[in-house]
Amino acid sequence: MSAAVRALGVLGAAVHVIDPETRTAFVIGPGEEVTDPAIAQQITNPRCWKDCAPARPAGSRGGKKPKATDD
Repeated sequence: MSAAVRALGVLGAAVHVIDPETRTAFVIGPGEEVTDPAIAQQITNPRCWKDCAPARPAGSRGGKKPKATDD
C-alpha cells in the first residue's frame, strides 16, 4: 500500500533543477506538480510557482539581499 504524495506546489514556469540522487540536470515544465522537497528547495524564484512558493525552511538561503541603509 503506497501513501499519497502531497504536492508542494505547481509550477507556472519551466525550471532547471538537479536530481538530488543522480546529480543530473533536467527541466520541469509549467503545470507540473513538485512533490520532492529537495527539488522544491532548488526553485528559489517565487515567480516560478503558479500560485505561491512553498514555505521555505528556516535558515534557507534565497531571495534578495537586504538594502543597505544610511545610518
